[in-house]
Amino acid sequence: MIECRNVYKFLGKKQVLQDVNLRIPDGSIFGLIGPNGAGKSTLLRMLAGIYQCDGGQIVLDEERVFDHPSCKRQIMFISDEPFQFFHATLKDMKNFYQDWYRVDERLYHHYLNLFHLDENQLLKNFSKGMKRQAFILLGLAASPRYLLLDEAFDGLDPMMRHHFKNVISERSADQKMSVIIASHDLKEMEASCDMFAMLESGQ
Repeated sequence: MIECRNVYKFLGKKQVLQDVNLRIPDGSIFGLIGPNGAGKSTLLRMLAGIYQCDGGQIVLDEERVFDHPSCKRQIMFISDEPFQFFHATLKDMKNFYQDWYRVDERLYHHYLNLFHLDENQLLKNFSKGMKRQAFILLGLAASPRYLLLDEAFDGLDPMMRHHFKNVISERSADQKMSVIIASHDLKEMEASCDMFAMLESGQ
């Protein structure tokens, strides 16, 4: 279980999160709902151990995530604008992620076929939706204990959304992966998530 305990965060002088408490159990599809600017992306970065708490703590099985690389290896964060090397192909990014995560080649090729992506094409030539699919593919193939997605459905066509919702339901059902999705679209999330938290003005 990953937990936020009385978490505070400032970016510069601005208070972004204030006294946030959350419990996210294993095997769940967790929706983090809130308007733009509510602090959702900041909270995801803190759950992944990218940002440090200014107050309170975030723990995974009682270990502080920010202080323990072993915890961070169990968590994968895919932002709304994922990082890529300028001349990287999808295959290049898979090899890069393999230095940190155990990417399952069988799952990688399974999702490659499902999403109809060319692993040898430059990512900079992908459309926004194709890039989103590519990094979701990497996240699924890496099989982290917690997969954190910022605006997961943004840029996906209806068929890809359908495929993705089915996949995350299957992966969470076997209790091997929890998926945490931040979005401003409650209607989109209702069909996918079994738990929700509402975040507004950092609370």
